Amino acid sequence: MGFSSGAYNFAVAALSPKATRGTQSSDVTSYVADTGGGAVVPAAAAEALYSHLVTGDPNIEPYLRVDAEHINQKYVLATASINRTKLDPVSFNTTGATTHVNQSLFTRGIFAAPGKIAPNYRGAIGVSDSGVSGVDVTVPAFEFSVRKKFEFVSTSYLLACVAMTGRTNGGAWSIFSPGEALFLGAEGGEDEQNWVDITYHFAARPNQPTLSIGNIGVIDKRGWDYLWVKHDEEVIGDRVLQTPAAAYVEQVYPEGNFHALGIS
Repeated sequence: MGFSSGAYNFAVAALSPKATRGTQSSDVTSYVADTGGGAVVPAAAAEALYSHLVTGDPNIEPYLRVDAEHINQKYVLATASINRTKLDPVSFNTTGATTHVNQSLFTRGIFAAPGKIAPNYRGAIGVSDSGVSGVDVTVPAFEFSVRKKFEFVSTSYLLACVAMTGRTNGGAWSIFSPGEALFLGAEGGEDEQNWVDITYHFAARPNQPTLSIGNIGVIDKRGWDYLWVKHDEEVIGDRVLQTPAAAYVEQVYPEGNFHALGIS
């Protein structure tokens, strides 16, 4: 099946496409290109093919390479290679992270002293007349690093890594849903063979789309959002209680397109 892009017509070449799988995956497709009878320029054909493929799937741009060469004066052989590195961590840590919460998931029991009444604070933790103190707890967190080698790295790519640092994944990326992964930055340099060796650092927290706090309905929280609860004074009988009145989910990290990093 053929297509046109720019001034060129493309048809898939015989014995194409080809694919390899492993830590490094590669999809290679060759095309015979012509202009309908006129002279051809390999660089122009490569540019036209690149534009067509990226327009069809913008996510492949960081992995795409297109080369072209003359077959004769009227035909060009253009080859598109899509090369990806699997997201296999070279190091990881699942010991979790600590966060401060002032609401429990569920109150398992309320126990009063003889002759006393124990108020129901609806999950508020550490309630006093002055407010709600809360408690530090361990929450799921996954820190990992990924290593990749490049034959060449441009300054614009390094600046893209800088811009992506401190961002969460705006769309689905690798095994993570939007908002679960956080890019912590990268480090690297040239090795003895003058390849650029880069290690990328990430952290991940699961999304929580069905949280429930006190009498507040279902709360949708992404992994790296910050959740806080406002407590109001509520008069019950002859007591003034601190109880949850509203929950707020705050986005504290900007989002980014992690596909720009060239790893998946």
